Amino acid sequence: MSVDDIADELYALPPREFTAARNARAKEARQAGDTDLAKRITVLGKPTMTGWLTNQLVRERPDEIRALLELGASLREATASLAGEELKELSRQQRQVVHALVQQARALADAAGHPASEDTARGLEQTLHAALADEGAAEQLAAGHLTGVLSTTGFPGDAPATRATGTHDADEDEVRQASEAAAAAYEQAQAALDEAGAVLAEATRRVDDLKRRLAEADEAQRTAQREEREARAAADKAARAARQAAQRLTNLQRRRAG
Repeated sequence: MSVDDIADELYALPPREFTAARNARAKEARQAGDTDLAKRITVLGKPTMTGWLTNQLVRERPDEIRALLELGASLREATASLAGEELKELSRQQRQVVHALVQQARALADAAGHPASEDTARGLEQTLHAALADEGAAEQLAAGHLTGVLSTTGFPGDAPATRATGTHDADEDEVRQASEAAAAAYEQAQAALDEAGAVLAEATRRVDDLKRRLAEADEAQRTAQREEREARAAADKAARAARQAAQRLTNLQRRRAG
């Protein structure tokens, strides 16, 4: 299998299963002697919940994603040509499409047993807007191998009707970027927390299993010690009886001889 095939497989998994599956695939590649493939697998990043949910949306709703990307291409073309009315209409469609896709994604997450938080939903919405605004982001989305949130500054048509000066725009962009970075950091931290929780659960299971086995071993030891004491007592009793019987036999033989 190629690294793309393996990535397709891995990014379809829930985040908590990603690391173990990736490591297993890398190990298989090394055992097969393909160290280059093993290295390329190893560097595949674990997706956040937003990345995972976006990837599932790409897999489960390909027609809707295709329509989104086509809308994005139209928006970028309209923006470049400054087609005001067309841009306004496409921007309206953009909001409707993104909202519908986010709702579909949340339904997919519920069905998979991983309900999406509000932060995850906002990250997905941001990623879809990024795919609409930027061709490179659109290509990343379509590949279905996202590890986190995609970001963009958006389309002119998304802006309020009244805007302040360029200085205000720059400040707003900085705030937006900081917010996006914080959201991405939160998603990464949440993914790390989920993974740590899974590791802790597995370690706890192993400890509980060891405690159970130790308790069983202690009980077996106590039973063996009790049985050994009983066997020793029985052996001592049998030895005394044998000595007494031998003594009686000796006495009887003496009396007959006398």
